[in-house]
Amino acid sequence: MKKTILHLLIMHGILTQALAQGSATSQHLGAANDHSTLWGSYSANERVNNIKTKIPLPGLLGQQGLGNNTASTAAHVNAFESYIERVTIDAKASGDFTMQVFSKGIQANETIEMQVFDPTGKALGDPAKVTASDNAEIKKQFSLIRTWNPENPHMYQIVLTLKDASGQVIYTFYKKFGFRSVESKPDGIYVNGTKVIFKGMNCRSANLGNYRTSEEAYLADINIMKDLNMNAVRLSYYPVDPLYFDLCDSLGLFVISELPGSDKKMVKDIVYSGLNHPSVICWSTGPELAANKELDKEFDTYDVQNRYVIHPVNKDKKSSDFNTVANSILYGTEAFTPVEIGNGIFNGGRAAGLDEFWTEMSKSNKFSGSFLATYRDDNGIESASGFDPKSKDKWASYYAIKEIWSPLAFNISQLPTTWNGVINIENKFLYTNLSRLKFNWKLVLFPKATQKTLEPLVVEQGTLPSPYTGPGEKADLKFTFQNQFTVCDALMLTVLDSRDKEVYTYTFQIRKPVDVVATSPEVASISTIMRTEEADFLSLVCDGINYIFDKKTGNLTKVYVGKRDLSFTGPFLAGIHSGYAMADFKHLVKDNTHIVEVSYKGESSLWVKWTFHTGELPKMEYSYSMKPAGEYVGITFKYPEEKITGVKWMGRGPFQVWKNRQKGQQLGVWEKTNKPNTNAEFKGWHADVYWVQYQTNMGNFTVYTDQPNMYLQLFSPLKQGALLNEFASTPFPDNGNIGFMHQISGLSTKPADPVANKSLKSANDQLGGSLYFDFRW
Repeated sequence: MKKTILHLLIMHGILTQALAQGSATSQHLGAANDHSTLWGSYSANERVNNIKTKIPLPGLLGQQGLGNNTASTAAHVNAFESYIERVTIDAKASGDFTMQVFSKGIQANETIEMQVFDPTGKALGDPAKVTASDNAEIKKQFSLIRTWNPENPHMYQIVLTLKDASGQVIYTFYKKFGFRSVESKPDGIYVNGTKVIFKGMNCRSANLGNYRTSEEAYLADINIMKDLNMNAVRLSYYPVDPLYFDLCDSLGLFVISELPGSDKKMVKDIVYSGLNHPSVICWSTGPELAANKELDKEFDTYDVQNRYVIHPVNKDKKSSDFNTVANSILYGTEAFTPVEIGNGIFNGGRAAGLDEFWTEMSKSNKFSGSFLATYRDDNGIESASGFDPKSKDKWASYYAIKEIWSPLAFNISQLPTTWNGVINIENKFLYTNLSRLKFNWKLVLFPKATQKTLEPLVVEQGTLPSPYTGPGEKADLKFTFQNQFTVCDALMLTVLDSRDKEVYTYTFQIRKPVDVVATSPEVASISTIMRTEEADFLSLVCDGINYIFDKKTGNLTKVYVGKRDLSFTGPFLAGIHSGYAMADFKHLVKDNTHIVEVSYKGESSLWVKWTFHTGELPKMEYSYSMKPAGEYVGITFKYPEEKITGVKWMGRGPFQVWKNRQKGQQLGVWEKTNKPNTNAEFKGWHADVYWVQYQTNMGNFTVYTDQPNMYLQLFSPLKQGALLNEFASTPFPDNGNIGFMHQISGLSTKPADPVANKSLKSANDQLGGSLYFDFRW
């Protein structure tokens, strides 16, 4: 059977894989032992002395290969004259079925009867009967079958009975299988006629613990991948327990089974281990033997299905950046599936850049998906990110991957006041109709900064009719509410699959920060504002709180609330130490409203206007431009980090974000304590902030913003001297630790060679906003 040539770019960074051409005709040899869950039982027949037994599973796969267990298993069954040793199955999506039955000790006039059953135990068609032999072939055409795929892993069971000349049952053999077809085309791998977009993980057996680990551990591992909306696993470096294949069959994962190491003698063992499993759709030579195209014939010798053989080749690790991928899309002629990408270093590295790379690669019709290197960061400085298989802790990258690889897409993320109640949804499943999903929604109000609870108030909730929408199609979700949706903060939509497992919970923003500021707690008014002004400072007492300004720098430097002394200083241009200076400081009074206006000029510029009016929160308006623009753009303040005991905020959470890892966070109210062991997730950038309450050892204070899409700077999560993103400059401001940003820094998945400072975005245009300060609490 001639195969179509398919080349897959597989990256370790960027690693090329070629699905090589093979020409050898399969000899349909099958396997010495099937190494899958199988049961054999002898009947109450005089020939076997009324013995009933079941064949034990071959021992779990050892490091030396599957062949180790052949002798012991054979010795066990040699006590019986006739028995079925193994089978090979080739069940196509068309219903074409071919099976070879290998038996031992066959006597004259013995027969083999085959019956296929569906998962409910219902017989699929009539039984097939053939004369027993050492190598008997059964062919049959089935109709009205349900094909196997990872989203709907339909499995069937074969029951083979070996009968003697009188029709008595000698031996019964059971085997599960699935109907599915795999083919290679110039643009990728197709399963059951559908192009596969792999969303997967590289899984070494060492990642699962001991190679003789438990079924419970395997289930946990596969269920995590399913929860992350993955559909594939690449098994590499070590042979895998056949039980793992069984679970991939039944739970639904595509499997690429790779030859471990450089010993080509293990080809037989690798093929035997995955031979009859519908989940196994490709073989791989592994990088050590990638250049050996003769191995294709070796694989074909043992594989009745002639599955495709991938040859992974390293392609220039040092150039595995965004531009290389973009150029491959523009000018490449090969189908590609990057693997071992995202070798995470430090918190957040696991999913850093995944959304950008995935979006860019998806523009190519030759893109066939991707495999992440591992679950978690490697060599993390302060804590792991992603998922730790041992502790079961889930971090920011875990939820980022879950959202990025969610098989649903929506045309909007915010609901304007003019919204008509319709959200357009795109079905990105490969095989599943949206009619099989459940759509549960809630209209919610999030707590105010002064409230102790973190739980949202559910104003209204319901379930939408599931649209009949096939893969690749779009439909409208139509919402009808009894209440006015504009008084709520967000619409939360939880999508469940056919097994009631969460696909993802999507949060659609309704109210903007300016709307939330308008509902901030009322301020008790004191009739007048007290002013004290000297040559070097200005003191304003508004509603019982004293604000001190340094007239030489223009900064707010102290806030006194009763006996509390808060060293809150700023604002400053984030990361800018020179190139601008104070040009003017003004204090104006009009109708019991005090205005402090400060302007800074130079290569960069900053304008600040403080407004104090009794019965209102102090307001700070600002605008700025930064030259040169760095990785982050915004303003920052200083406050002693050691005095912060915790923080509560409304925005995206509960984890920090980076410029290139923002998915996976939900809009809500979140709270964290400032503990040394939680430093990596407590500090950093936080997205879509509305307000933030700082909990200090001298009381709390809250800052509100009226601007959408703002980022909160909460100290710096990096140790001094740690440079882990792709740019040479410091990724966090060093002249302030509480900031409000229009742009934030990104994170590389591996340390890069020092390069010249880059600007991600120009900040030459004026940016700005307004902040409101509440020091009463």
